Amino acid sequence: MDRFLYKKSAGITALSASMTEFMYKKHAHKEYAIGVTLRGIQHYHIDGSLQLSHQNGVMLFNPEQVHDGMAHDKSGLDYVMLYIDPQMLIEGAGKKDIVRKPCSSNFKRAR
Repeated sequence: MDRFLYKKSAGITALSASMTEFMYKKHAHKEYAIGVTLRGIQHYHIDGSLQLSHQNGVMLFNPEQVHDGMAHDKSGLDYVMLYIDPQMLIEGAGKKDIVRKPCSSNFKRAR
């Protein structure tokens, strides 16, 4: 059974998810997304490469970073995510130069 529970408080959204056959199509978030795989393997593509997040693995997606997601196999997947607005990090740090939003027009990948 696929289950997605969202809670929002103080500008941070928390997601608790369990999935077996569900899969996210390519998408991006406006926020930083920080997550932990609790059970199973999270299978996703990001920046042109396949990533696998095993149990206790940490995932980090920058704002506007395109990715997909699914359970790696039929045993399913449980994970949690926090979605944090970049402005909250800027305000918390007190310095604009510490936390920067990525600018796709100026971004070049190292080869």
